[in-house]
Amino acid sequence: MKYILLQTPQTVKVIEPTEPMDFNDLYHVITNWLLLNGPRVLIAVVVFFIGQWLIKFCRKWLQNIPFIRNVHSSVKPFVEGVIVLIAQVLLFIFVMQIIGVELTLFAAAIASFGVALGLALSGTLQNFACGLLILFLKPFKVGDRIIAQGQEGIVESIQIFYTIVKNDDRTVIVPNSKLSNEVIIKLGSAS
Repeated sequence: MKYILLQTPQTVKVIEPTEPMDFNDLYHVITNWLLLNGPRVLIAVVVFFIGQWLIKFCRKWLQNIPFIRNVHSSVKPFVEGVIVLIAQVLLFIFVMQIIGVELTLFAAAIASFGVALGLALSGTLQNFACGLLILFLKPFKVGDRIIAQGQEGIVESIQIFYTIVKNDDRTVIVPNSKLSNEVIIKLGSAS
């Protein structure tokens, strides 16, 4: 790798990385880099701040969409968070593209991290997906009396990863994957 210094329009000086640089050479390297890359970096910074402002605006707008307003209260922060996270990642990728950073290594790292995370959290992700299905499809709701996993009780709370079933003398926490994939007997509403 060589550093090319444009000192004047007529002279070009090339410095090998092993040669010591004096202050004047360093000044020229920085000046050349700013002249060549400065506009792209400036545009990327402007796009980043505009993107952040748009994401903040969209987050407020999401709260007024009827689909989001009618979602169960335990799912609402998650849905908003996922949408904002996706927007943040897309903004980051777009800004890196403007700057000129090669994203192939970044994409490979994200893909391998995603596979590793998916394998490590497979049971948790299954409970999460089943929790969303229960909250959206509503095979039972809070206050219903059910028999699940050999336990009878009243559904006290439906969370993203588990459901709390309250019996007279005990509280049973059932993973949502068990409730979604096995037989549930709905005895009726407790109220």
